[in-house]
Amino acid sequence: MNNFVKTMIYQMARQTGTSLTSEHFRVLDFTYDYYRKNKIGPLYHVLKTRLGITRNRLKELFPHELQSVYTWVGIPIQSSANICKPAATVKVDDYRNVYFDHNATTYIRDEVKKILIDYFKGKYGFGNPSSSTDLGRAAYELIYNSRIEIARTLKVSPFEIYFTSGGSEGNNTAIKGIALKHLKTKGHIISTKTEHPSVLSTLSWLKSIGFSVTLVDVDEKGFVIPASIENAIRENTVLVSVMGVNNEIGTINPIGKIGSICRAKNIPFVVDGVQMYGKVPVNPKKLGISAFVISGHKIYAPKGIGAIYVDKEMELEPLIHGGEQESGFRAGTENVGYIMALARAAALIHLEMQDENKRLLELRDFFLENLKKSVPGHIINGSLEDRLPNNLNVGFPDVDSGALLLSLNQIGVYVSSGSACSSGSKEASHVIKALGVDTDRYGIIRFSFGKKNTIDDIKYLFKYLPDILEQLQKIKK
Repeated sequence: MNNFVKTMIYQMARQTGTSLTSEHFRVLDFTYDYYRKNKIGPLYHVLKTRLGITRNRLKELFPHELQSVYTWVGIPIQSSANICKPAATVKVDDYRNVYFDHNATTYIRDEVKKILIDYFKGKYGFGNPSSSTDLGRAAYELIYNSRIEIARTLKVSPFEIYFTSGGSEGNNTAIKGIALKHLKTKGHIISTKTEHPSVLSTLSWLKSIGFSVTLVDVDEKGFVIPASIENAIRENTVLVSVMGVNNEIGTINPIGKIGSICRAKNIPFVVDGVQMYGKVPVNPKKLGISAFVISGHKIYAPKGIGAIYVDKEMELEPLIHGGEQESGFRAGTENVGYIMALARAAALIHLEMQDENKRLLELRDFFLENLKKSVPGHIINGSLEDRLPNNLNVGFPDVDSGALLLSLNQIGVYVSSGSACSSGSKEASHVIKALGVDTDRYGIIRFSFGKKNTIDDIKYLFKYLPDILEQLQKIKK
């Protein structure tokens, strides 16, 4: 099941006071897959035959038996039964699609799309960059030129740029690559409680094989305090990993100060730069960064491509062994077309950064003006200073975040209630928890703006938002 369906399930369970168990999900997963294959929902006898779930047991599990099961996984039904609604009902007379979820992913911009089309049509050839042929040499040159383009944006050497499949691989590569150099002696790693799941899960795995991990707190605005990093350093600290910009609340961490501390102690410093790159100027050499991770689909390039800057003085243990691609750093034939697309997107977003940030800040200010008028009692999570101009993380009083997300989706407004990697969860975001936000009182929604967003998009949202909130507040009461 996708995260949208999971969000709906958790919302319905909350509304009906149902404590979800593995047995509930066994029924729901089966029903969802059955409907996708057969275009009809399974009947009672099918559930009994395939799962051993009787009608009486279904009645014990779900408030409205089969009708609940269908409704919870999004199977359309016609019934007069009192089925709980997972979202507000709003009549829209000027429906439009409004994408406010650019921190989750971005579309592929036209200039980048053209490169991909030309590549797949054969304009650039199909040679293996590692082969000893003219075709292979041509492919190698395309990759090298892309490496130069990305290196320029960071003011580093092209030979310090390596291509990956994206941000999660980049974070795994940097953190494990440094840590595994100390596999015999293990050691101590410092990070924060508000990192992306690809960092936290990696650190959890390293902890399971014997490394010691300290996750420092952030302040009430979500910032990492450099002194807390410095105070956590031990004699056996082998790595510090801190995200440049938080993906949920947009806070820009004091990376330069943390980098200076790490440089003085001769400790490698890894930065998850996925949300930072293309939005904030970055010079890893000046900031004391040993490894910096970027991802294509956050900057209007395709999914499945990313890069990592690794300082030439650093040695990392490769995660993927095989050939000698990427200077032996990452085995596997390079994805030439996607690498070219990433380089083009990187060059464009840096060229436009200053003007686009100014435009996005104007959009955000207009959004805040409307929020103040329309939603009394709202809160903004994180600081409005030292924050990305495209991000607002809003707490709406007395509504459920899942219900609000589903309601906005119905009118064509697409947002997130947390990190895209963990949305759909019934739990409050670990980032919001770290800030100490009262998630029983506030429904949390992240709005992240992008290149195609306009003032009219915000006007459309606020035309319907007050009605949606009023309905949801009544439901919660």
